Formats: sequence, structure tokens, C-alpha cells
Amino acid sequence: MPGMNEQNSVQQPLVEELVRLGWSYVPGKELDREHEQVFVESEVAAALARLNPDVTDEPARASEIVKKLRTLTFAVDDEGLVETNRDAAGWLRGLQPHKFVGADSFRPVRLIDFEDLSNNRFVVSDEVSYGSPGAKARFDIVLWVNGLPLVVGETKTAFKQKVSWLTAANEVVDHYEAKYAPFFTTNVFSFATEGRELMYGATGAPVEHWMTAGPAKEHPMLADVLEAARWLLAPGTVLKLLSSYTLFENPDDNSGVASLRKLIARYMQFDAVELMVARAHAGQSRRGLIYHTQGSGKTLAMVFAAGQLLQDPKLANPTIVLVADRIELVRNAWDQFRTTNMPRLLAPSTARELHDLLGRQDRRGLVFTTVHKFAGAMANLNTRSNVVVLVDEAHRTQEGNLGLTMRAALPNALFFAFTGTPIAELDRNTFA
Repeated sequence: MPGMNEQNSVQQPLVEELVRLGWSYVPGKELDREHEQVFVESEVAAALARLNPDVTDEPARASEIVKKLRTLTFAVDDEGLVETNRDAAGWLRGLQPHKFVGADSFRPVRLIDFEDLSNNRFVVSDEVSYGSPGAKARFDIVLWVNGLPLVVGETKTAFKQKVSWLTAANEVVDHYEAKYAPFFTTNVFSFATEGRELMYGATGAPVEHWMTAGPAKEHPMLADVLEAARWLLAPGTVLKLLSSYTLFENPDDNSGVASLRKLIARYMQFDAVELMVARAHAGQSRRGLIYHTQGSGKTLAMVFAAGQLLQDPKLANPTIVLVADRIELVRNAWDQFRTTNMPRLLAPSTARELHDLLGRQDRRGLVFTTVHKFAGAMANLNTRSNVVVLVDEAHRTQEGNLGLTMRAALPNALFFAFTGTPIAELDRNTFA
């Protein structure tokens, strides 16, 4: 089509949609930074002064944090991209304490306000250059929060049949992350689109692990990309993915050597967990059923849910019980939680030990068990309302006396069940 190219057919409409979502548009060439700089350091310093009383009182202290962030970008080549990205995530989430010069103690440093989004500056830029003369990258779209590049997007034209989102994603993974890794130090995720599909992937993830930002469409169009962007690229979603839906996993490979990788939620995991957290806050209905397809990442959804619920101040240090009907399923769930460094994991080996943990000891944290260990449990074993039960394979686990015994033992608990095969018959009903 004459006159139509990557920029005006895909990139420009996407930038315009991002502005409607709440991002302020600043062309890449007008950003207050040199091409060799990863951050817009003046914006980082301004955010530090807004969000940290120590810096508000003495603005010059911002340089201490900017220097530490800059040092992180220098460490990428030695430490590795994902490892450095994990360290940067600690800073971004406000989990990294720092003792300012002249201060009397260490205090957490806030780079981003996750509670009041209006305290942040959200900027979308196009054609962002990074690198030194003769070795520069030019990113199609970059999303900045308080001067920190959190998202990189690569767009391609929709009018070339041999070009797809995969072409753009390969460029991000094989070229940009490989050759310009420091720019991805604070990256939450990257996205790619050719105007038909919008795909995204965690920092350092191979393209085969990239995911669609919404349900697949039979005949996708640019309108579908813009619809998906309204979820994935909204300021609130980007910050939620950073704060609550990103994990770093140390899976054991066949050699027994752990290799760090970054995991980010799929759209269906995000939606399911958001509904679970909302239900936990509602105070009325105390249960929910999640119907999932095979391979949709059910166990990882449980990890994201447990991570949020454990830290939820409204639940006040809960106990989360993960229940399955087979030892193998319990072991698989345990391994997923263990490799993502979830805290306070308990796996009672006998029914008596489970009853003691939940009853007499009233333990908090994560408890893994088969439903069979509830056999013989007394009614009202634990009557706290901040017990959360995550049930796997609910179409099997909750039928018969064991399911009834479990619910009687934990009468005030929140129950969230997962199943790929819901049953609705006269004598068996997963929903009930």
C-alpha cells in the first residue's frame, strides 16, 4: 500500500493509544539524556525527591542512588542480564535499603509509587537511541516511569507478508538484549507487534516463551493490537506486573546447575489472581473456581496468588494451604514454589503432623498437603478467616468425605479451586 510504512501504520497508532492510556509523549530525541545514558537521570532524581523524605530534605542525596543504579548497568556483562535485572527489580520495588551520607540509619528507597500512581511520571518515547557513536541501537518505543526504561517495544509493518511479530521479537532478543544489555537493566518486559498480534516476553526470555497479550483472534487486526495494549501497556498494568507478577526462578537443569530465569504472568494468570485477591477482600463469598486449560500455567498462577495473599495487609499474615489428591502433584507444586524462592514452605509428612500444624501450632506460611491427610481431622480445627486454601484438580479433590472433612476443619477459610475438567451433574458438582 503506497505511503504506508511501519511507523505510520503501526508505531504511530500505538503511541497515540498509549497517550490515551495516560502516558505523556516525549520524542526520543527530546529526552533529557545523552545516548550513552540508560536513564533519564534528571527524572530519576526528581522522583527520588518526591518519594523519599531524606532526599526531599537534601536533594543532592539523589546522586547517591543514581550512582548505584548506574553501577548496576555496568555490571550486566559480568553478572548477566537476568541476574542484574533481578537486582534492579529490588530497587524498583522499594526493597533495597540505603543509608544516605549523614543519615543515622538504613531506610528503603522508593523509585516508584505503587499506591498513588499520580506521584509517578509516565512517558512514552519513540525512536530512542542508545549506545556510543558507531554502535547505536534505536528502539521503536520505550515506556519510562520516573526516568527508568521499564518497557521496550519493537514494531514492524503490517503490509509485508514475510514479516510477523516474531521478526520483531527476534530483533529484541537476539540483537538488542544481546548487544545493548545495559538498557534492559530495569526492563520489566518487552513487546513486539506487526499490527496484527501483540506479544510480550520477560527480560532474557527466548522468543518461544513470549506470550500473547489476550485471547488469540481468528483474523487479527490493528484494532485487536490496540485493544490488547489497553491492558498490557496501561500504566497500572505495567506497575502491577513489576510489583506482583514477576518472579525469578532457579530451576535445576539435568546437570544439577541452577540457571536463573525471569517469569512474568500471562494474561489469564493475571486475570485469575486479580479476581482471587478481589474475592479475598470482598468479605462475602468465600470461594471461587478457576477453570483452566492444559498448559495455561495453573501452578504458576498459584505462586502469583500466594505471593500476593501472603503479603496482603488485609489478610494479616495468613496461612495458605495447597491441596492436591496425588503426592506427585504436591511435589510438583512444592518444586515450583521452591525454585521461585517463596518463603515459609511447610510439607507435613503425616495427617497428624498436618492437623498439629493447622491446629495446635496455628502455623502461618505455605502448607503443602494431599487431601487425604485431612482424614480424621476434627471440625473447627482452625477457625481463622485468614486461612486460604488453594485446591488443585478440584473435580477429583473435593468429591466425597475428604472434601467435606477438609471444609469442616477450616470453616471460615477462603477456598479457591482449580480444575481443567469441571463437572456439573446431579450427584457430582465441582462448582458446589
